[in-house]
Amino acid sequence: MGAALVGLLLWGGLWLGVRDQARRQQVEVADALAVALSRLPGSLNERLTRLPALARAASADVRLSDHDDLLLAEATHPKGLVGSVAASGAASPAASHAHPLQVPAATQGLLVDGQALVLTVRLPNDGLWRLFQLATLMLWAGAGVALAASLIGARQRRRQLLSAVAATLAQARSLGEAGYVMPRIVALPELRPVVQAMDQLHQRMRALFEVHAEQLETLRRQAHNDALTGLPNRRHFLAVLDAVLGGEGAPPEAGLVLVRLVDLQGLNQRMGNAATDRLLQAFAQLLGSYPLRTDRCAVGRLSGGEFGLLLPAGGIARETALSLLQALSAQLVRVNPDAKVLVGAVELRPPMAAAQAMLMAQAALATAVSAETTASARSAQTEAQAHEPGGAWQLLLARALVQGHVKLGEYPMHTRHGQTLLWDCPLRVQLKPGGAFEPASRWLAQATRNKLNTAVDEKAVMLALAGIAQDGMARCVNIAAASAMSAEFVSALARRLSAAPELANQLWLDLPESLALEQPELVRHLSRRCRPLGARVALEHCGEGLLRVPRLIDLGLDAVRIDGRFVNGIAEPRADDARQYLQGLVRLVQSVGLYITAEGVRSTEDLAQLWLMGFDAATGPAVQRHTTAA
Repeated sequence: MGAALVGLLLWGGLWLGVRDQARRQQVEVADALAVALSRLPGSLNERLTRLPALARAASADVRLSDHDDLLLAEATHPKGLVGSVAASGAASPAASHAHPLQVPAATQGLLVDGQALVLTVRLPNDGLWRLFQLATLMLWAGAGVALAASLIGARQRRRQLLSAVAATLAQARSLGEAGYVMPRIVALPELRPVVQAMDQLHQRMRALFEVHAEQLETLRRQAHNDALTGLPNRRHFLAVLDAVLGGEGAPPEAGLVLVRLVDLQGLNQRMGNAATDRLLQAFAQLLGSYPLRTDRCAVGRLSGGEFGLLLPAGGIARETALSLLQALSAQLVRVNPDAKVLVGAVELRPPMAAAQAMLMAQAALATAVSAETTASARSAQTEAQAHEPGGAWQLLLARALVQGHVKLGEYPMHTRHGQTLLWDCPLRVQLKPGGAFEPASRWLAQATRNKLNTAVDEKAVMLALAGIAQDGMARCVNIAAASAMSAEFVSALARRLSAAPELANQLWLDLPESLALEQPELVRHLSRRCRPLGARVALEHCGEGLLRVPRLIDLGLDAVRIDGRFVNGIAEPRADDARQYLQGLVRLVQSVGLYITAEGVRSTEDLAQLWLMGFDAATGPAVQRHTTAA
């Protein structure tokens, strides 16, 4: 009885694995054919004549239609009943390969000569079906032998069968999830081809993912970076400015510096376009060195000869402007002594909109022009708040954590259907008794400097679990990179989740994109510890380096959250390249079974555009306004 049950379980695992492989192989072939067809030269009709050759090469039934399901062409593999391209608009009967392994046809959209088409692919899977039949026969033959010899080594045989079932089922499940299970040596030789085939399929999936990621990374640079200098373009710089100055984690003080090369058109005439371009590139190289040295610093090319530099700290705008002026003027003297550069600087007190900050900086630049000077600095007319020294900050923060003077903010994350997926819960700390609960921008830097991140994150997890126990709503908390690096923190987190599995199922953990980019093994380790206990893991503030994360497909994630810099302004008419990049990113992320959500969405127009692109959920002021109205 036991041997028969094990054999039945093994057969079921084999069936699931083979069907899953057939489905994924069909999707992979559809993706490859769509790429090949889109890259063929010539007109649409010329490409249609190549469809039979593609079908024969892929051994697949192929159908090409428009979005109204009007048939354009159809071809089958050599064993099919139809081997030639059908006339446009006429449907031909597809070859029939009737056996129980048939899976739904795979579809893939593509763009040919500006026309959106749908490619439908169906594989016969005859080889897999024969392999499954052979494996089934050998399986039941082995089960009969095992039953006949059950008195001799029955316990060892049982362990072998269970190991084979576990390996096959683990692979079958993992192909549909993020985080692939590497194949183990299976005791039954009949199952080894299936396990090896699954591994090969996964390797092909990963290779295809990496190729698509490289293509999308190129598209991202085109959409968000200036072609000449490589710096972020105006739209992207203003989005960064808006996210940093008006976002949840806005710094208490900041600075904005504008640099303008005077009379760019005249320089082009006197020096030539090539020499002027080299000068602009030299300016960009100098300005681009600031973000490399300072976190949250940003630079961009705003127009032909104008650049912007965002400083994430107060009191250094004028000093930075004078330093830039000296360095840029030295470059100009060597190239053209008659050339002139103007620099304007302004001190900012966030939160504020990017447009307001730009107006203040433009006023500072106008002052430099009107006074015929080369530098000007202005300050925002906002009273500065006093800051505690570093030691006092540490004491205040530690006392607030010990005494429980903390709470979680709650911001809804909605799906495209208006349902609340979870509550985004950044930690607030009351540093002074009776004072306001301060956001992370006020104390996070001191927490990192004084190595209090793990204590902060442990408190946030405790509050989130308590909130889940109270109302049953899913909550998401941020985990700092320093906490993910701490083995003690990860172990304590795992113990807390295992002690409350019904609450852990509603907890999301957000890790920074920078951690996955620099130390992906830490993300993988935390995911392997927490996801089996019910918690879900996501990357936040994504967009800049997501496609360069090593082996993103194998990190064991549940979701990625795209930063507001990449989603705000996406509905503008001139944001075609950015929309194309985001659309490709959505397809790539969802193709490996991950959710993709948007952070900090400000306008309802942008939110509607994101839903059209296929985003799974979003958070931000636009979502909050919708929640308040509802």
